[in-house]
Amino acid sequence: MIEPLHISDEVAKKIPGLVVIAGFLEVGTIQTQLISGCLTSSWEKLGTAVREHGGHKAHPHILKWREALRGAGVPLKKCPSSIEAIAKRTTKSDSPFSINPVVDTYNAISMELVLPFGAYDLDQLNGSLCLRVCEQPEPFTPLGGGKPEETVVGEIVYADDADILTRHFLWRQADKGKITGGSKRFVFVCELVESMGEDAVRGAKGLIEEQFSSLLGGTLSSVVILR
Repeated sequence: MIEPLHISDEVAKKIPGLVVIAGFLEVGTIQTQLISGCLTSSWEKLGTAVREHGGHKAHPHILKWREALRGAGVPLKKCPSSIEAIAKRTTKSDSPFSINPVVDTYNAISMELVLPFGAYDLDQLNGSLCLRVCEQPEPFTPLGGGKPEETVVGEIVYADDADILTRHFLWRQADKGKITGGSKRFVFVCELVESMGEDAVRGAKGLIEEQFSSLLGGTLSSVVILR
């Protein structure tokens, strides 16, 4: 079986107890109306949970990620995790933002689980996907083609064999590898920490497989739990 992701030993040291659910998916028949319904339902559910916990930073899963990222040296004020950023947005609007069916699907899963979630278009990648630590500054082009940046030494990144794909682990994605309306094959990642419990890991894997199959008509392969 081809591994969808390699996690370096340095990352494992920086984030003890890291768990990543990863795999490949080939898109089939997209259920647009069902995706829209799931996106709205997940948005409303997360917004309710955020309010019940007294704010987006206070949700138990987000708290655990803040602790883990702070310990890994991520500047949280500037670089919050993707799920924290989405949770904050639910407090500012009653309606979810929509990008395209694939992104809407995994954002709905992310909100339902209250976990970070990302994906990369396989047809844009060079070689394999890796989660590693930068040993020197490396160039990065943000999503949307913004001003080029450089990573910092010690920064945790997702990368392929040629480029940085996401900065500060769970923060900003590159323009390269972005999921578009035409993306048909992608590799996905959903991140947890062991302190969330084994039930959370199994539940996340089950929901991911069910939702990708039912909403995207997807063919899943090499779905693994990496620790």
